[in-house]
Amino acid sequence: MSDAADKILEQLQAQNDLRMEAANDIAQAVAARVESEQQLEQAKAAEKQAFTAALKKGWTQAELNKIGSPARRRSRKKSPEGSATDES
Repeated sequence: MSDAADKILEQLQAQNDLRMEAANDIAQAVAARVESEQQLEQAKAAEKQAFTAALKKGWTQAELNKIGSPARRRSRKKSPEGSATDES
């Protein structure tokens, strides 16, 4: 092969290496997200089981609502100050 052909192939290989590096970064990020989502689902299931067991052991739903995670509690929505609903 000629020097010119070798040089072209080296340039293309370098470009392809950069592209594969980016593809690898994407693959690792997606794999980390998928793993995190699976862990979240497992944690949600464990939390649900724990709350169900607590109910069976005598806790009331109202008591559990007070100690539950922020995602399990309902937050009160406040109207922005100065809105039409506040002025009426």
